[in-house]
Amino acid sequence: MYQKNSGDKKYFRVLNILNRLNEGPVRISDLSAEFGVSERSIQRDIERINLTGFHLDTPQKGLYAFANGVSLKNFNLTSEQLSVLVLMREMAGGLGGAIKDAFDKIFDRATASGSADSPFYSVGSRALNPLTRKFYEDIVFAIENSKKLKVLYAATEGLKKRVLCPVKILASENFFYMMAAVDPGKAGQYHKYRVDRIKSLEILPDEFIPPPPGLIKKIIGPATTIWGVNEGSRIKLVIRAEGAAADFLQSKEILPRQKISKPAADGSVTVNAVIRHPMEVVPLVLHWMPEITILEPAALRAEAKKRIDAYLAKQK
Repeated sequence: MYQKNSGDKKYFRVLNILNRLNEGPVRISDLSAEFGVSERSIQRDIERINLTGFHLDTPQKGLYAFANGVSLKNFNLTSEQLSVLVLMREMAGGLGGAIKDAFDKIFDRATASGSADSPFYSVGSRALNPLTRKFYEDIVFAIENSKKLKVLYAATEGLKKRVLCPVKILASENFFYMMAAVDPGKAGQYHKYRVDRIKSLEILPDEFIPPPPGLIKKIIGPATTIWGVNEGSRIKLVIRAEGAAADFLQSKEILPRQKISKPAADGSVTVNAVIRHPMEVVPLVLHWMPEITILEPAALRAEAKKRIDAYLAKQK
C-alpha cells in the first residue's frame, strides 16, 4: 500500500492514474486499496482527469479507460491540457527519483516538445488551478501567436498602460505571472506581471519576434520561487541551519543550486547556493529563525536584520 505524508500525494495519485490509463483500464477499488484512500477520493481523481479533456469511458461499473482515440502517446493536446501536464510535471520533479523519471517519460510521450516550448512554467511546488484564471485564453493566444498585448496594469505606483510582448506564463506561490518584454523597450529584457493585477487586456494585431527558447530557459534558470526569475544578478549565499531547519533544508531543494554539507556532530548543516534576488532567502530565514543564520554575504544578513528590527519596532 502506498503511504505518503506529503501534501503532493493527491497530485502523485493523479499522474500515476494518468500513466496507468495510458496502459489500459483501471479499477476504482484496486486503486483505493493500493493508495490507502477511499473510493470516493479515487473517483475525484478520475473526475479531475476527465475534466481536463482526457475523456474516459466506463466499460463497466468501477472500471475506467481512455475513450477511443485518446492516448498520451499521440494525443494532440490543447493548451488547457498541456498546462495541467506541465504543472503536474513540476510537482513530480519535487518528488524526485523514480516518480520524476516516470512522469518525464509520460510528458515526452504526450507532447512533441519539452516544457521549454510550452507557454507554461511552474516555479516552485505550488500553483493555482489553471482553470481559475483571468485573461488566460488571451494571454496564451498571444504567446502562441507572438501577438503584442495592450494592458492596464495596477503597478505599485498606480495604474499604468503598457504594450507587452508576452513569452511565458509562470505559476508560483498561488499566483500567475506573465513574463513579458515592454514594447518599446530594451531588447531581451523581461519582466514579470501578476495576472490578477491586469485590469484590462487587448490583443493587438502587431506581432513581435519571439526569443529563442534557450534564452527564456536561461532567465528562468533553476529558480525555486518567482523572485529567482531575474536577469543578470548573482548572489553567492552561505547559510547555517540547525534543528528542524536543517531537516527541512535536507528534505528537498529549497534554494537554487543548493549544496548541503554533511551534518555536523550537533546536526547542523551549511548550505551553499546561488540566488538572483534577496527575497529568495529572506522569507526562509524569517520563517525558521533562530535556527537558520545567513553567513554570507554580509549585505543580505543586514537586510534580514533590518526587517526583523522593523517588525520589532512596530510591536512597541
